[in-house]
Amino acid sequence: MDMKSQSGDFLGRIQMESQESDYVVDQIIRNLKPGDGKAIYIANAGEHQFTQQTNYAAVEWEHELEQLKQKLTEWQPQFPARAGVESIQVYYGFNNLTPDEIEAMAEESRTTGQQVVIRDLHPNNTLVGVRICYQGEGELTLHIFGTTKSRIYLSEDELSQVKPLRVRDAEAFYFSNHGTDRLIWIEAGSSGKALQYELIGQQQSAAALIQIAEEMGV
Repeated sequence: MDMKSQSGDFLGRIQMESQESDYVVDQIIRNLKPGDGKAIYIANAGEHQFTQQTNYAAVEWEHELEQLKQKLTEWQPQFPARAGVESIQVYYGFNNLTPDEIEAMAEESRTTGQQVVIRDLHPNNTLVGVRICYQGEGELTLHIFGTTKSRIYLSEDELSQVKPLRVRDAEAFYFSNHGTDRLIWIEAGSSGKALQYELIGQQQSAAALIQIAEEMGV
C-alpha cells in the first residue's frame, strides 16, 4: 500500500505479503540473512523488472542516545517519551547498482535465456535505520528507517487481522506477528524527510501502542 501525507504526497510503501507466496521475489526475500542485499532482474515483468531487496544487519551503537540524535540531525526523528534505554543498534545500507550494472543483468538475461538474474549488493557505511529497546513496564522496541519501502511477511491468519489505523495524522497498520504486537507508519518530520516508524511490544493493545506513538517527541 502506498502511504501518503495529508496533502497527498507519496511517503513510502508498506506491503503485507503472505508467507506462502511463491512469487520469485518473495522467495528470495524470505531467504535473505541479516546483512544480505540482492539486486534482482526479472525478464518480462514490465515496470517491475528490476528491484533491490535488503535485510539490514543490526550493529551495536557504542554511544548514548544523545550522540545518536546528533548523528540523525538531518532526520529529526521522534522518540517515545519514556526513560530507560536498554540498548541501541543501528543499521547500515548498501550501494545501489549503477544503470550500466542493471543493463548488464538485462543483457545476461537476454543472452542466456535466464528469467531471473541476481547480483549481490555491496554494504556501505550509510546509516539507514536504528533499533532502540526500552526498559520499564512491558517490553518495547522502536525501529526508525530512512528507507520507506518495506515488505512484511505474515501468515494468512495474521494477514486477515491487520488493522488500518491513523497515528500522528498518518496512515498506520497494527498487527500481531510471532507473538509480538506491531504498529507501523510513515511520517515526514520537520526536516521534510519521510521516516518509517515501528513500535513493537509484547501483548500490547493497539490503544497502548498508539498512545506511546502520539506522545513521541524530538
